[in-house]
Amino acid sequence: MIHPSAFVSPQAKVRETAVIGPWCIVDSGVEIGENVVLESRVHVYGGVTVGKNTHVFDGAILGAPPQDLKYAGEPTRVSIGEGCTLREYVTVNRGTAQGGGCTRIADKVLVMAYSHIAHDCDIREGVVIANGCQIGGHVRIGEYATLGGVTGIQQRNQVGSYAFVGGTHKVDRDVPPCTKACGNPIRYGGLNLHALRLHPDLFPETRVEALSRAYRELYRSGRPVAEVIEELKKGPEPLFQAFFDEHWGGSLVRP
Repeated sequence: MIHPSAFVSPQAKVRETAVIGPWCIVDSGVEIGENVVLESRVHVYGGVTVGKNTHVFDGAILGAPPQDLKYAGEPTRVSIGEGCTLREYVTVNRGTAQGGGCTRIADKVLVMAYSHIAHDCDIREGVVIANGCQIGGHVRIGEYATLGGVTGIQQRNQVGSYAFVGGTHKVDRDVPPCTKACGNPIRYGGLNLHALRLHPDLFPETRVEALSRAYRELYRSGRPVAEVIEELKKGPEPLFQAFFDEHWGGSLVRP
């Protein structure tokens, strides 16, 4: 259903089961999946794909040009997965040619009101981004991580899978997987046991104990951090292998 006041380009692909609310704008080159709901005054720029069962609330802007002075109008994209919720006045900028050309939001992501996701970000499945978060370009956020409200993440930093960042904090270093981070400056706050207990099949007691030992070695042993990281990269834990990959910027939250 398309509201009479909405503008939908003839070159947009909108499934019949989608709902396009009043005063929405859907540009050419957009793909809107089954059962997607755009509430009022949502603007979806060209090059955006919205997966099925995603709900976008009032005033959101998806796929606007990146706020990057190097951007020269290249045809870049935004990809939003299935079952996502983007609340009021969320903004998601398109990618840049230098950053791979696509800003990605995976399935089942919740982005609360007034949050901003900049160019070339990679937001993985199940992430929760609370109200008013400001996420700089090229940021990676792993599966089922949570950001507290009004959190700011500087460009090119990373939040690992199943991690939690407390509200109102500035993330200027990488937050490793399955941990909590809080404080000013931001610091390591132990394992995020709440998230691990929500996924008992993935995190049996033996795996949780192994993670705890790894972080004690990293943060409490007094050994050179680079030496411990090399061991973690070569170890059996896939979350460490994914986190400390070729894109890792070399910084970690403080102990």
